[in-house]
Amino acid sequence: MAKIKMKIDDEMKNRLEKVSEAGGYSSTEEFILQIIERELDKLDPDSDESEEDIRKKLEGLGYLG
Repeated sequence: MAKIKMKIDDEMKNRLEKVSEAGGYSSTEEFILQIIERELDKLDPDSDESEEDIRKKLEGLGYLG
């Protein structure tokens, strides 16, 4: 399994820990992976969609301005 490192501030880390614990996840990492998988399913980058179509979906989801 590949690893990605990222920095988040302490407030976000605390929020992630609280939500993942309340949701019954075995770890914060499991919760984060679930969120990422759910969002990627909305975009389906493995489909025949063009980059333009994916960009439009990202805009519709509020990720791009």
